[in-house]
Amino acid sequence: MNDKFDEELEQNRLAYEGLREQIRRDFHGQYVAMAFGRIVGVSPNFDEATATVAKLDPAPEHVLVFPAEKEPAWESYDSISSEYL
Repeated sequence: MNDKFDEELEQNRLAYEGLREQIRRDFHGQYVAMAFGRIVGVSPNFDEATATVAKLDPAPEHVLVFPAEKEPAWESYDSISSEYL
């Protein structure tokens, strides 16, 4: 396992738990991007929220992009698209 990935996943999980109600209230109907234990972007469009993450330097090991009114997916999955790398 990648220790940095696991560390960032835990940072994002803890941050989300603390911000859950604010995210749902303030960003309803939008996509939220989280990395490094903080919100790094909010957009009405998934692709724009994802593009915000792609611009981060250094690049995060773990990111979340999710609709504000839903729980983010905590399971890891591999994307076959290089668009999100």
